[in-house]
Amino acid sequence: MQKFTSYGVRLAIIGDITPHLAASSALRALVRESNRARHVWFLPDLDALDERLQAN
Repeated sequence: MQKFTSYGVRLAIIGDITPHLAASSALRALVRESNRARHVWFLPDLDALDERLQAN
């Protein structure tokens, strides 16, 4: 993720990671912080990606 950010490339991780989020507070924090920024997003599906891209 750091390489994408360093080179100014956006990265979207698409899929339901809910079970993993429930098991890890560190992952929850990473996802929360990443989704606040502009370069790395964790999204549940392509519709959510489309909405996010339209908003930016």
